[in-house]
Amino acid sequence: MIQTDKTWLFVSDAHFSGGDSEAMMDFLTFLNSENERIGHLIILGDLFEFLFGFQRKHTEPRSFPFHDYLPVLEALQRLYQRGVQIKYFEGNHDFNLRSFFSERLDMDIEVFPESHEETLGWRRAFIAHGDLSNPKLWGYRLFRRMMKHPRTYGLIEKVGPRVSSHIARWLSRRSYQKHHPHPLLGPPPEFRHFAHQKFLEGFDLVILGHSHFPEEVKEPMEGRTCLYYNVGDWMEHRSFLRFTPPDQFELRRWVKENCGESGR
Repeated sequence: MIQTDKTWLFVSDAHFSGGDSEAMMDFLTFLNSENERIGHLIILGDLFEFLFGFQRKHTEPRSFPFHDYLPVLEALQRLYQRGVQIKYFEGNHDFNLRSFFSERLDMDIEVFPESHEETLGWRRAFIAHGDLSNPKLWGYRLFRRMMKHPRTYGLIEKVGPRVSSHIARWLSRRSYQKHHPHPLLGPPPEFRHFAHQKFLEGFDLVILGHSHFPEEVKEPMEGRTCLYYNVGDWMEHRSFLRFTPPDQFELRRWVKENCGESGR
């Protein structure tokens, strides 16, 4: 049970690559604006276009494999040093991060390769990136299992940061062209179906990312009201979810004009 009135912020799918200075600066401004009230920052994966937990022994002693990401990573460091608890859920662009933050950035961040159960207020919550929400995507699930296999991690270590980053971005473009040939007009229904199944399993709350569409669904279930939130993305929507204990959830969008936020 949460013992603080500090808010929880959930963000997802920024896909920062270093060449997106406006989106990155907006994100840094957003984090800075939350300094006084944030207690937990939950990153639901794909904060960067490609992030791999390279070990120090495989790179130069003083080198850092992701220099373009440093402004965001240093902002996370500042939050951590102020006592903000940070949790990172690996997405489909995140690999082998269990020791990355501690070894590279001296931050004790909880990393979840898959899903995690949390208690938010009185609600039993299921939290995940969301890329496994569609059980029919067997091809993707096989590819994902291959990419997140220890042997693949070993190969990425040998290839090194620069080459692997180029390959990862090429694969990302190919995947997007294959699975998203036409712009989607709304949130994919598979995510709501997935949340419904979790409600049947006894969860009161499901929080996902990956779809890139902010979404809020309330569903009555056996005398209780269950909630599904998709945080959406920072790339296009600048969306995030705020949880204020004991039971207030707000799906918001950050607005640049007045450095504030709007509703859904």
